[in-house]
Amino acid sequence: MEKISPPKASRRQGSKVMISYCPCQYDLAQKITEGLIAKGIPAVCPPLRMHEMIKIAAEEARVVIPLTSEAYEASNISKYVLSYVDEAGIPIVPVKAQDRYSQSGWLGVICAGALWTRITNANDIEKRLDNLIGQLHPYISDTLDDEQRLAAIVDGTLIQGYYMQWGKKFDMKFDMFAMTNGYIAGQGDDEIGGFVINGKYTCLSDKEDFEFQFKKHYIGQHDVQYSGTTTHNESQFFFDGKWYLNHLSDNFHLEVSRNQSSGPKGLHIMLSYQWNNQELVKRVADMLKQRNIPIWFDIAGDMKGNINSAMAYGVEGAVMVISFDTLAYSKSINCQKELTYAVQLKKNIVPILLENENGFQNTWLGMIIASLNGINMQDDSQFNYAIDTLVQRISTALEEKKDEESHRSQVITSLREGRVSGQGNDKIGPFTMAGNYDNEGKVQPAKPKSIDFIQKFGALSFGRLINFSNTGSHFFI
Repeated sequence: MEKISPPKASRRQGSKVMISYCPCQYDLAQKITEGLIAKGIPAVCPPLRMHEMIKIAAEEARVVIPLTSEAYEASNISKYVLSYVDEAGIPIVPVKAQDRYSQSGWLGVICAGALWTRITNANDIEKRLDNLIGQLHPYISDTLDDEQRLAAIVDGTLIQGYYMQWGKKFDMKFDMFAMTNGYIAGQGDDEIGGFVINGKYTCLSDKEDFEFQFKKHYIGQHDVQYSGTTTHNESQFFFDGKWYLNHLSDNFHLEVSRNQSSGPKGLHIMLSYQWNNQELVKRVADMLKQRNIPIWFDIAGDMKGNINSAMAYGVEGAVMVISFDTLAYSKSINCQKELTYAVQLKKNIVPILLENENGFQNTWLGMIIASLNGINMQDDSQFNYAIDTLVQRISTALEEKKDEESHRSQVITSLREGRVSGQGNDKIGPFTMAGNYDNEGKVQPAKPKSIDFIQKFGALSFGRLINFSNTGSHFFI
Protein backbone atom coordinates (compact mmCIF):
# COMPACT_ATOMS: atom_id res chain seq x y z
CA MET A 1 0.00 0.00 0.00
CA GLU A 2 1.35 3.40 -0.95
CA LYS A 3 1.85 5.79 1.93
CA ILE A 4 2.30 9.53 1.83
CA SER A 5 4.91 11.36 3.79
CA PRO A 6 3.73 14.01 6.25
CA PRO A 7 3.84 17.65 5.15
CA LYS A 8 7.37 18.84 5.71
CA ALA A 9 7.83 21.47 8.37
CA SER A 10 9.13 24.63 6.81
CA ARG A 11 9.63 28.24 7.77
CA ARG A 12 6.28 29.85 7.43
CA GLN A 13 5.55 32.81 5.24
CA GLY A 14 4.22 34.93 8.08
CA SER A 15 6.13 38.02 9.15
CA LYS A 16 5.10 38.54 12.77
CA VAL A 17 5.93 37.38 16.26
CA MET A 18 2.77 35.95 17.81
CA ILE A 19 2.22 35.80 21.56
CA SER A 20 0.42 32.67 22.81
CA TYR A 21 -1.13 33.14 26.24
CA CYS A 22 -3.86 31.93 28.58
CA PRO A 23 -6.66 34.14 29.99
CA CYS A 24 -4.89 35.27 33.18
CA GLN A 25 -1.84 36.39 31.15
CA TYR A 26 -3.58 38.95 28.95
CA ASP A 27 -1.92 41.96 30.59
CA LEU A 28 1.58 40.49 30.35
CA ALA A 29 0.98 39.38 26.74
CA GLN A 30 -0.08 42.91 25.77
CA LYS A 31 2.94 44.51 27.43
CA ILE A 32 5.39 42.13 25.73
CA THR A 33 3.69 42.82 22.38
CA GLU A 34 3.93 46.57 22.93
CA GLY A 35 7.60 46.23 23.94
CA LEU A 36 8.47 44.29 20.78
CA ILE A 37 6.64 46.76 18.54
CA ALA A 38 8.44 49.65 20.23
CA LYS A 39 11.73 47.94 19.28
CA GLY A 40 10.65 47.67 15.65
CA ILE A 41 9.66 43.99 15.81
CA PRO A 42 6.27 43.24 14.13
CA ALA A 43 4.22 41.44 16.79
CA VAL A 44 0.62 40.40 17.34
CA CYS A 45 -1.34 39.50 20.47
CA PRO A 46 -4.42 37.67 19.08
CA PRO A 47 -7.90 37.60 20.62
CA LEU A 48 -8.40 34.91 23.26
CA ARG A 49 -10.38 32.57 20.98
CA MET A 50 -8.91 29.26 19.94
CA HIS A 51 -9.87 29.35 16.26
CA GLU A 52 -8.70 32.96 15.92
CA MET A 53 -5.33 32.11 17.48
CA ILE A 54 -4.81 29.13 15.16
CA LYS A 55 -5.88 31.19 12.14
CA ILE A 56 -3.45 34.01 12.99
CA ALA A 57 -0.67 31.49 13.61
CA ALA A 58 -1.32 29.98 10.16
CA GLU A 59 -1.51 33.30 8.32
CA GLU A 60 0.78 35.73 10.14
CA ALA A 61 3.21 34.01 12.51
CA ARG A 62 6.89 33.62 11.68
CA VAL A 63 7.66 32.65 15.27
CA VAL A 64 5.47 32.07 18.37
CA ILE A 65 6.20 33.02 21.98
CA PRO A 66 4.24 30.91 24.53
CA LEU A 67 4.00 32.41 28.02
CA THR A 68 4.66 29.17 29.87
CA SER A 69 3.26 28.76 33.39
CA GLU A 70 1.08 26.37 35.37
CA ALA A 71 -2.00 28.22 34.14
CA TYR A 72 -0.80 28.06 30.52
CA GLU A 73 -0.08 24.34 30.81
CA ALA A 74 -3.58 23.75 32.26
CA SER A 75 -5.32 25.81 29.55
CA ASN A 76 -7.07 23.79 26.86
CA ILE A 77 -6.88 26.75 24.46
CA SER A 78 -3.11 26.98 24.89
CA LYS A 79 -2.74 23.21 24.38
CA TYR A 80 -4.57 23.23 21.05
CA VAL A 81 -2.91 26.39 19.76
CA LEU A 82 0.67 25.41 20.60
CA SER A 83 0.09 21.86 19.35
CA TYR A 84 -0.92 23.34 16.00
CA VAL A 85 2.12 25.64 15.99
CA ASP A 86 4.41 22.69 16.71
CA GLU A 87 2.83 20.52 14.00
CA ALA A 88 3.04 23.37 11.50
CA GLY A 89 6.78 23.71 12.06
CA ILE A 90 6.53 27.32 13.25
CA PRO A 91 9.53 28.11 15.51
CA ILE A 92 8.76 28.40 19.23
CA VAL A 93 10.68 30.69 21.61
CA PRO A 94 9.27 30.22 25.13
CA VAL A 95 8.98 32.85 27.82
CA LYS A 96 8.81 31.54 31.38
CA ALA A 97 6.05 33.64 32.88
CA GLN A 98 6.07 32.13 36.38
CA ASP A 99 8.83 31.91 38.99
CA ARG A 100 9.98 28.44 40.02
CA TYR A 101 8.07 26.79 37.19
CA SER A 102 9.27 24.02 34.90
CA GLN A 103 6.99 22.84 32.11
CA SER A 104 5.92 19.20 32.00
CA GLY A 105 3.51 16.94 30.12
CA TRP A 106 2.46 18.11 26.65
CA LEU A 107 4.13 21.50 27.12
CA GLY A 108 7.38 19.93 28.28
CA VAL A 109 7.51 17.78 25.13
CA ILE A 110 6.85 20.70 22.75
CA CYS A 111 9.32 23.07 24.43
CA ALA A 112 12.03 20.47 25.17
CA GLY A 113 15.50 21.88 24.47
CA ALA A 114 14.25 25.34 23.55
CA LEU A 115 16.08 28.41 24.83
CA TRP A 116 13.86 30.58 27.00
CA THR A 117 13.70 33.99 28.66
CA ARG A 118 12.16 34.59 32.09
CA ILE A 119 9.61 37.44 32.05
CA THR A 120 7.06 37.38 34.86
CA ASN A 121 6.14 41.06 35.21
CA ALA A 122 6.55 44.53 33.70
CA ASN A 123 9.93 45.06 35.37
CA ASP A 124 11.26 41.90 33.71
CA ILE A 125 10.19 43.23 30.31
CA GLU A 126 12.47 46.26 30.69
CA LYS A 127 15.40 44.11 31.84
CA ARG A 128 15.09 41.10 29.55
CA LEU A 129 13.33 42.20 26.36
CA ASP A 130 16.64 42.58 24.50
CA ASN A 131 17.58 39.02 25.46
CA LEU A 132 14.23 37.79 24.06
CA ILE A 133 14.78 39.74 20.83
CA GLY A 134 18.20 38.11 20.51
CA GLN A 135 16.54 34.68 20.64
CA LEU A 136 13.95 35.78 18.07
CA HIS A 137 16.45 37.33 15.67
CA PRO A 138 17.41 34.17 13.71
CA TYR A 139 13.77 33.72 12.74
CA ILE A 140 12.78 37.32 11.99
CA SER A 141 15.91 38.96 10.58
CA ASP A 142 14.70 38.59 6.98
CA THR A 143 11.08 39.57 7.60
CA LEU A 144 11.19 42.94 9.33
CA ASP A 145 10.20 44.75 6.13
CA ASP A 146 8.18 41.92 4.61
CA GLU A 147 4.43 42.30 4.94
CA GLN A 148 2.77 39.44 3.13
CA ARG A 149 -0.40 39.82 1.15
CA LEU A 150 -2.82 37.06 2.12
CA ALA A 151 -4.72 35.06 -0.44
CA ALA A 152 -7.40 33.28 1.55
CA ILE A 153 -9.35 30.73 -0.46
CA VAL A 154 -11.20 29.33 2.54
CA ASP A 155 -11.45 31.39 5.71
CA GLY A 156 -14.22 30.31 8.02
CA THR A 157 -15.78 27.64 10.15
CA LEU A 158 -18.41 26.07 7.90
CA ILE A 159 -17.12 22.61 7.05
CA GLN A 160 -18.74 19.21 7.25
CA GLY A 161 -17.27 15.84 6.52
CA TYR A 162 -16.51 12.27 7.49
CA TYR A 163 -13.97 9.50 7.18
CA MET A 164 -14.66 5.84 6.46
CA GLN A 165 -13.31 2.90 8.45
CA TRP A 166 -14.43 -0.74 8.51
CA GLY A 167 -17.39 0.15 6.32
CA LYS A 168 -18.66 2.78 8.81
CA LYS A 169 -18.88 6.55 8.45
CA PHE A 170 -17.45 8.72 11.26
CA ASP A 171 -18.23 12.45 11.36
CA MET A 172 -15.45 15.02 11.62
CA LYS A 173 -16.50 18.25 13.33
CA PHE A 174 -14.45 21.37 12.69
CA ASP A 175 -14.43 24.61 14.68
CA MET A 176 -11.99 26.23 12.25
CA PHE A 177 -10.67 25.49 8.76
CA ALA A 178 -8.60 27.82 6.60
CA MET A 179 -6.69 27.67 3.29
CA THR A 180 -4.31 30.59 2.88
CA ASN A 181 -1.21 31.07 0.71
CA GLY A 182 -0.69 27.37 0.08
CA TYR A 183 -1.25 26.29 3.69
CA ILE A 184 -4.11 24.42 5.34
CA ALA A 185 -4.92 24.88 9.03
CA GLY A 186 -7.78 23.64 11.16
CA GLN A 187 -9.05 22.44 14.51
CA GLY A 188 -11.90 20.15 15.55
CA ASP A 189 -12.83 16.79 17.02
CA ASP A 190 -14.23 13.39 16.08
CA GLU A 191 -14.81 9.94 17.60
CA ILE A 192 -11.17 9.64 18.66
CA GLY A 193 -10.75 13.07 20.21
CA GLY A 194 -9.66 16.65 19.63
CA PHE A 195 -7.28 17.38 16.76
CA VAL A 196 -5.47 20.09 14.85
CA ILE A 197 -4.59 19.84 11.17
CA ASN A 198 -1.69 21.27 9.22
CA GLY A 199 -0.84 20.83 5.56
CA LYS A 200 -0.35 22.28 2.11
CA TYR A 201 -2.23 22.61 -1.16
CA THR A 202 -1.08 23.30 -4.71
CA CYS A 203 -3.08 24.31 -7.77
CA LEU A 204 -3.75 21.76 -10.46
CA SER A 205 -2.71 23.05 -13.88
CA ASP A 206 -5.31 25.20 -15.67
CA LYS A 207 -7.93 24.51 -12.99
CA GLU A 208 -9.41 26.06 -9.89
CA ASP A 209 -8.99 22.77 -8.05
CA PHE A 210 -6.11 21.63 -5.85
CA GLU A 211 -3.98 18.74 -4.77
CA PHE A 212 -3.61 18.67 -1.00
CA GLN A 213 -2.11 16.80 1.89
CA PHE A 214 -2.44 17.45 5.57
CA LYS A 215 -1.68 15.80 8.87
CA LYS A 216 -4.40 15.38 11.48
CA HIS A 217 -2.69 15.45 14.88
CA TYR A 218 -4.80 14.10 17.72
CA ILE A 219 -3.79 16.08 20.80
CA GLY A 220 -1.58 13.89 22.98
CA GLN A 221 -2.09 10.89 20.71
CA HIS A 222 -1.16 9.83 17.16
CA ASP A 223 -1.12 11.39 13.68
CA VAL A 224 -3.13 10.48 10.56
CA GLN A 225 -2.09 11.56 7.06
CA TYR A 226 -4.67 12.77 4.54
CA SER A 227 -4.21 13.42 0.81
CA GLY A 228 -6.32 13.86 -2.30
CA THR A 229 -7.74 16.44 -4.71
CA THR A 230 -10.58 18.93 -4.61
CA THR A 231 -13.53 19.57 -6.88
CA HIS A 232 -15.82 22.56 -6.54
CA ASN A 233 -19.02 24.35 -7.39
CA GLU A 234 -19.91 28.04 -6.94
CA SER A 235 -20.16 27.85 -3.16
CA GLN A 236 -18.11 24.87 -1.98
CA PHE A 237 -14.91 22.88 -2.30
CA PHE A 238 -15.18 19.09 -2.02
CA PHE A 239 -12.16 17.31 -0.59
CA ASP A 240 -11.93 13.63 -1.50
CA GLY A 241 -9.08 11.21 -1.01
CA LYS A 242 -7.49 8.72 1.36
CA TRP A 243 -6.33 8.75 4.96
CA TYR A 244 -3.32 6.68 6.06
CA LEU A 245 -2.31 5.34 9.48
CA ASN A 246 0.45 2.73 9.41
CA HIS A 247 -1.03 -0.09 7.27
CA LEU A 248 -4.63 1.18 7.56
CA SER A 249 -6.28 3.33 4.90
CA ASP A 250 -9.74 4.33 3.71
CA ASN A 251 -11.70 7.17 2.08
CA PHE A 252 -12.77 10.53 3.45
CA HIS A 253 -14.92 13.42 2.25
CA LEU A 254 -15.09 17.09 3.31
CA GLU A 255 -17.37 19.90 2.12
CA VAL A 256 -15.94 23.38 2.68
CA SER A 257 -17.61 26.70 1.95
CA ARG A 258 -15.62 28.96 -0.38
CA ASN A 259 -14.92 32.61 0.35
CA GLN A 260 -17.61 34.69 -1.33
CA SER A 261 -16.50 37.81 -3.19
CA SER A 262 -19.64 39.80 -2.56
CA GLY A 263 -22.05 40.35 0.27
CA PRO A 264 -21.16 41.06 3.89
CA LYS A 265 -20.34 38.11 6.14
CA GLY A 266 -23.24 36.82 8.19
CA LEU A 267 -25.83 38.48 5.96
CA HIS A 268 -26.99 35.49 3.95
CA ILE A 269 -30.42 34.12 3.07
CA MET A 270 -30.82 30.49 4.06
CA LEU A 271 -32.81 28.10 1.87
CA SER A 272 -34.27 25.25 3.92
CA TYR A 273 -35.68 22.35 1.93
CA GLN A 274 -36.11 18.60 1.66
CA TRP A 275 -34.17 16.53 -0.87
CA ASN A 276 -37.16 15.81 -3.14
CA ASN A 277 -37.34 19.49 -4.15
CA GLN A 278 -33.67 20.07 -4.82
CA GLU A 279 -34.07 20.98 -8.51
CA LEU A 280 -36.66 23.67 -7.78
CA VAL A 281 -34.56 25.07 -4.94
CA LYS A 282 -31.51 25.23 -7.22
CA ARG A 283 -33.63 27.16 -9.71
CA VAL A 284 -34.66 29.63 -7.01
CA ALA A 285 -31.06 29.90 -5.81
CA ASP A 286 -29.86 30.72 -9.33
CA MET A 287 -32.48 33.46 -9.66
CA LEU A 288 -31.38 35.00 -6.34
CA LYS A 289 -27.70 34.82 -7.27
CA GLN A 290 -28.44 36.69 -10.50
CA ARG A 291 -29.70 39.52 -8.29
CA ASN A 292 -26.50 39.41 -6.16
CA ILE A 293 -28.34 38.11 -3.12
CA PRO A 294 -26.02 36.16 -0.77
CA ILE A 295 -27.52 32.71 -0.15
CA TRP A 296 -26.68 29.62 1.83
CA PHE A 297 -28.12 26.20 1.27
CA ASP A 298 -27.00 22.60 1.50
CA ILE A 299 -26.39 21.44 -2.06
CA ALA A 300 -26.91 17.82 -1.02
CA GLY A 301 -30.43 18.20 0.34
CA ASP A 302 -30.84 16.59 3.77
CA MET A 303 -27.49 17.37 5.34
CA LYS A 304 -24.59 14.96 5.52
CA GLY A 305 -21.45 14.98 7.61
CA ASN A 306 -21.36 17.45 10.51
CA ILE A 307 -25.11 18.07 10.41
CA ASN A 308 -25.52 20.14 13.55
CA SER A 309 -22.57 22.45 12.80
CA ALA A 310 -23.83 23.07 9.28
CA MET A 311 -27.36 23.78 10.52
CA ALA A 312 -26.08 26.13 13.22
CA TYR A 313 -23.98 28.11 10.72
CA GLY A 314 -26.80 28.34 8.22
CA VAL A 315 -29.44 29.43 10.71
CA GLU A 316 -27.36 31.64 13.01
CA GLY A 317 -25.87 33.65 10.15
CA ALA A 318 -29.16 34.08 8.30
CA VAL A 319 -30.99 37.36 7.86
CA MET A 320 -33.93 35.32 6.58
CA VAL A 321 -34.78 31.61 6.47
CA ILE A 322 -36.87 30.51 3.49
CA SER A 323 -38.61 27.17 4.01
CA PHE A 324 -39.84 25.21 0.98
CA ASP A 325 -42.85 23.56 2.55
CA THR A 326 -44.19 20.14 1.59
CA LEU A 327 -45.51 17.09 3.38
CA ALA A 328 -42.08 15.48 2.98
CA TYR A 329 -40.50 18.57 4.60
CA SER A 330 -42.82 18.17 7.59
CA LYS A 331 -41.69 14.55 7.99
CA SER A 332 -37.96 15.35 7.85
CA ILE A 333 -36.23 15.36 11.26
CA ASN A 334 -33.43 17.56 9.96
CA CYS A 335 -35.84 20.10 8.48
CA GLN A 336 -37.76 20.18 11.75
CA LYS A 337 -34.57 20.82 13.75
CA GLU A 338 -33.51 23.51 11.29
CA LEU A 339 -36.74 25.50 11.25
CA THR A 340 -37.40 25.06 14.96
CA TYR A 341 -33.96 26.47 15.69
CA ALA A 342 -34.74 29.42 13.41
CA VAL A 343 -37.91 30.05 15.42
CA GLN A 344 -35.96 29.90 18.69
CA LEU A 345 -33.54 32.51 17.35
CA LYS A 346 -36.48 34.64 16.19
CA LYS A 347 -35.32 34.64 12.59
CA ASN A 348 -37.37 36.17 9.80
CA ILE A 349 -39.06 33.12 8.21
CA VAL A 350 -40.74 33.14 4.80
CA PRO A 351 -42.68 29.97 3.93
CA ILE A 352 -42.72 28.95 0.25
CA LEU A 353 -45.71 26.69 -0.34
CA LEU A 354 -44.88 23.96 -2.85
CA GLU A 355 -47.98 21.90 -1.95
CA ASN A 356 -51.42 22.55 -0.52
CA GLU A 357 -50.84 23.31 3.15
CA ASN A 358 -53.82 21.16 4.18
CA GLY A 359 -51.49 18.16 3.90
CA PHE A 360 -49.30 19.36 6.78
CA GLN A 361 -51.57 21.85 8.52
CA ASN A 362 -51.75 19.83 11.75
CA THR A 363 -48.03 19.12 11.98
CA TRP A 364 -45.21 21.03 13.67
CA LEU A 365 -44.64 22.79 10.33
CA GLY A 366 -48.25 23.90 10.06
CA MET A 367 -48.10 25.42 13.54
CA ILE A 368 -44.92 27.37 12.77
CA ILE A 369 -46.11 28.89 9.49
CA ALA A 370 -49.78 29.38 10.45
CA SER A 371 -49.34 33.07 11.27
CA LEU A 372 -46.69 33.80 8.63
CA ASN A 373 -47.25 35.43 5.25
CA GLY A 374 -46.27 32.70 2.81
CA ILE A 375 -45.59 32.77 -0.93
CA ASN A 376 -47.35 30.27 -3.18
CA MET A 377 -45.04 28.58 -5.68
CA GLN A 378 -47.28 25.66 -6.66
CA ASP A 379 -48.13 27.10 -10.09
CA ASP A 380 -45.06 27.17 -12.33
CA SER A 381 -46.67 29.80 -14.59
CA GLN A 382 -46.52 32.21 -11.62
CA PHE A 383 -42.89 31.39 -10.80
CA ASN A 384 -41.41 34.73 -11.89
CA TYR A 385 -44.07 36.67 -9.99
CA ALA A 386 -43.35 34.62 -6.88
CA ILE A 387 -39.60 35.28 -7.27
CA ASP A 388 -40.20 39.04 -7.57
CA THR A 389 -42.30 38.98 -4.39
CA LEU A 390 -39.60 36.99 -2.58
CA VAL A 391 -36.83 39.36 -3.75
CA GLN A 392 -38.78 42.36 -2.42
CA ARG A 393 -39.06 40.73 1.00
CA ILE A 394 -35.38 39.77 1.01
CA SER A 395 -34.29 43.29 0.02
CA THR A 396 -36.30 44.77 2.88
CA ALA A 397 -34.82 42.27 5.36
CA LEU A 398 -31.26 42.95 4.21
CA GLU A 399 -31.71 46.71 4.48
CA GLU A 400 -33.13 46.35 7.99
CA LYS A 401 -30.19 44.14 8.98
CA LYS A 402 -27.66 46.64 7.63
CA ASP A 403 -29.36 49.41 9.62
CA GLU A 404 -29.21 47.24 12.71
CA GLU A 405 -25.50 46.52 12.15
CA SER A 406 -24.76 50.24 11.84
CA HIS A 407 -26.27 50.79 15.29
CA ARG A 408 -24.41 47.92 16.88
CA SER A 409 -22.91 48.40 20.29
CA GLN A 410 -19.58 50.20 20.17
CA VAL A 411 -17.60 49.02 23.21
CA ILE A 412 -14.19 49.95 24.59
CA THR A 413 -12.96 47.29 27.03
CA SER A 414 -9.95 46.76 29.23
CA LEU A 415 -8.65 43.54 30.82
CA ARG A 416 -6.07 44.15 33.50
CA GLU A 417 -4.85 41.82 36.26
CA GLY A 418 -8.06 39.83 36.57
CA ARG A 419 -10.44 42.75 36.13
CA VAL A 420 -12.68 43.70 33.19
CA SER A 421 -13.96 47.22 32.58
CA GLY A 422 -15.37 49.14 29.67
CA GLN A 423 -17.86 51.56 28.26
CA GLY A 424 -19.93 51.94 25.10
CA ASN A 425 -23.41 52.38 23.74
CA ASP A 426 -26.08 50.44 21.85
CA LYS A 427 -29.72 50.85 20.84
CA ILE A 428 -30.82 51.25 24.46
CA GLY A 429 -28.24 53.85 25.31
CA PRO A 430 -24.79 54.39 26.83
CA PHE A 431 -23.47 51.90 29.37
CA THR A 432 -20.44 50.97 31.43
CA MET A 433 -19.37 47.48 32.43
CA ALA A 434 -17.17 45.95 35.11
CA GLY A 435 -16.28 42.49 36.37
CA ASN A 436 -13.58 39.88 36.90
CA TYR A 437 -12.11 37.06 34.84
CA ASP A 438 -10.44 33.88 36.05
CA ASN A 439 -7.76 31.56 34.68
CA GLU A 440 -10.27 29.82 32.40
CA GLY A 441 -11.37 33.09 30.82
CA LYS A 442 -14.78 33.13 32.53
CA VAL A 443 -16.12 36.61 33.22
CA GLN A 444 -18.06 37.27 36.41
CA PRO A 445 -19.94 40.50 37.10
CA ALA A 446 -18.73 42.64 39.97
CA LYS A 447 -21.37 42.77 42.70
CA PRO A 448 -22.62 46.24 43.69
CA LYS A 449 -22.18 47.07 47.37
CA SER A 450 -25.57 48.66 47.93
CA ILE A 451 -28.99 49.36 46.45
CA ASP A 452 -27.86 52.95 45.94
CA PHE A 453 -25.11 51.61 43.66
CA ILE A 454 -27.70 49.92 41.44
CA GLN A 455 -29.94 52.97 41.37
CA LYS A 456 -27.02 55.22 40.50
CA PHE A 457 -25.09 53.09 38.03
CA GLY A 458 -27.60 50.66 36.59
CA ALA A 459 -28.02 46.93 36.31
CA LEU A 460 -25.43 44.18 36.11
CA SER A 461 -25.83 40.93 34.23
CA PHE A 462 -23.37 38.53 32.58
CA GLY A 463 -20.49 40.89 33.38
CA ARG A 464 -22.18 43.95 31.88
CA LEU A 465 -23.00 47.07 33.91
CA ILE A 466 -25.47 49.29 32.07
CA ASN A 467 -25.58 52.95 33.06
CA PHE A 468 -29.01 54.55 33.03
CA SER A 469 -28.40 57.21 35.68
CA ASN A 470 -30.28 59.78 33.59
CA THR A 471 -33.47 57.74 33.59
CA GLY A 472 -33.22 55.96 36.91
CA SER A 473 -33.96 52.69 35.11
CA HIS A 474 -31.98 49.47 34.96
CA PHE A 475 -32.29 46.36 32.86
CA PHE A 476 -30.82 42.87 32.73
CA ILE A 477 -29.62 42.08 29.20
